[in-house]
Amino acid sequence: MIFYFSGTGNTRYVALNLARKLGTTALMITDAMAQGNQSYRLSAGERVGMVFPTHCWGPPPIFLRFMEQLKIDGVNADTYCYMVTTCGDDTGMTVELWRKALPAGLIGKAAFSIQMPNSYIILPGFDVDNKLFERFKIVRSRRRIEEVAAHIMAREETVDVVRGSWPRLKSGIIRSWFLRHAMSDRPFKANPRLCTACGLCVGACPVHNLTADEHGCPVWHGNCTMCLSCIHRCPARAIEYGRRTQNKGRYHFPGPAELAKLDLAKS
Repeated sequence: MIFYFSGTGNTRYVALNLARKLGTTALMITDAMAQGNQSYRLSAGERVGMVFPTHCWGPPPIFLRFMEQLKIDGVNADTYCYMVTTCGDDTGMTVELWRKALPAGLIGKAAFSIQMPNSYIILPGFDVDNKLFERFKIVRSRRRIEEVAAHIMAREETVDVVRGSWPRLKSGIIRSWFLRHAMSDRPFKANPRLCTACGLCVGACPVHNLTADEHGCPVWHGNCTMCLSCIHRCPARAIEYGRRTQNKGRYHFPGPAELAKLDLAKS
């Protein structure tokens, strides 16, 4: 079983590919939370995987909330529990924060990171990757997924992540500030002159935090997890986060046609 969370699609791609290679199922945690289903039973020898993006050098708060309610029967000392986190650059102390938050009985025996295209554009100095580097990361991630799957199949107990520089500072002081001051959806606004009322932003929100007003423009309702799926999915660039995202790029994981082009480019 793989539990995963994804906003712009990077982590969904990783989770579904890992599930296919490992011969298991992948469950989006927001679907489970919406259904009120957070109790599961393991079969003999079944692995427990948790796949999520790194949000400000730690697991997304929504994933931590999910783990608080998660109940898994059939866990024993031999249960192989692992995490895979996607990140634009580095992970900081994400592994330690994940292990600390694990449900009772589960022991985090392995952790891996997979670098994917950047999508965080809110704070100064943060932007998406250029198209060439974006494509490079996606193509390279395929080999990395293969490597991670092989480690998991072998049930290796290891930590194989890119922590980056100053991990304690990033996951401690900076992350604490982020959780207190940068989780609000109030600065999100849609320009009615640009909005085409296509509804993509509403449909893209994994926590159903958006609805459309009488003109079809999105309205945010204060339950944001800051995955930024809404702003990246808007094809008209009608959505901004105050002035912080002006003149910054947009990104979401490419669709099948775009992936096919990457295959051709790779060959």
